[in-house]
Amino acid sequence: MGILNNKTQIPIESELSDSDIVGPNHKNCSYCNQPFIEEVWCKTCDPYKIIEGWTSENPDIDKFIKDTMYARKYGTWLEWVPFDRFTNIEQIGEGGFSKVYSATWEDGKAEYKYEHGKWKRLNSKPIKVALKRLNSSHEMSIEYLNELKIHWDVYLEENFTLGFYGMTKDPVTKEFMMIIEFMNGGSLRSILLNEFNRILWSGKIRILGHITLWLNNLHKLGYFHKNLHSGNILIFNNRYYNGRNGYISDFGLIGPANKQKSNDMIYGILPYIAPEIL
Repeated sequence: MGILNNKTQIPIESELSDSDIVGPNHKNCSYCNQPFIEEVWCKTCDPYKIIEGWTSENPDIDKFIKDTMYARKYGTWLEWVPFDRFTNIEQIGEGGFSKVYSATWEDGKAEYKYEHGKWKRLNSKPIKVALKRLNSSHEMSIEYLNELKIHWDVYLEENFTLGFYGMTKDPVTKEFMMIIEFMNGGSLRSILLNEFNRILWSGKIRILGHITLWLNNLHKLGYFHKNLHSGNILIFNNRYYNGRNGYISDFGLIGPANKQKSNDMIYGILPYIAPEIL
């Protein structure tokens, strides 16, 4: 599996003033003279004004989040969210190396508006999200962090995986948690166990079609899932189209977060592991 290249980050030595970013009639940022990639959005300077003042207390996590701001256009980046901004936290799933919770993100996904020479965060509505606790991630390995980068990269390229909004950290255990899109239909495993006889064949074929399409797109991007099973396929009940959509989750995220992967160790769900590697 390929590893994402780190994006070059241009250092900014001094704090920007209000006059450093100019209005929408200009094509270049007056501070660094780089062209805007969107209306009044400078990928060199504006991320700096948004990201200053916080830290995850892990330099590698900090760099990962900040690189998503510098490398991408306005509106598509990861956020660092303090844990106290989540309420109604309830565990909804557990695997060998992670736990998943539903939660209300009180601030919602960030939206910014350029006003009076400054970027200001708009008031957004609370949204329901899933928090994926990465067990033992207080000492996350670089290799595991690269898998998070791959998840982010694939999320930007295609829409077949869960939305990846940011990172947070449990202040008690010091373990990191991914903030991801909440799927209201649960996993395919729970659907097969509890609702199989109530779903029309057209609905079953629809879910199967989504899975094969998304896997094909994933392979076209040069990646492999490495841990595909019914528990990693999540369902969204689409009330507008009266149907269920299947989405792939957890590709590459297998094994403990604080260990370097080894060819001598095998991780995964036993019935889904290829017999030749057992």
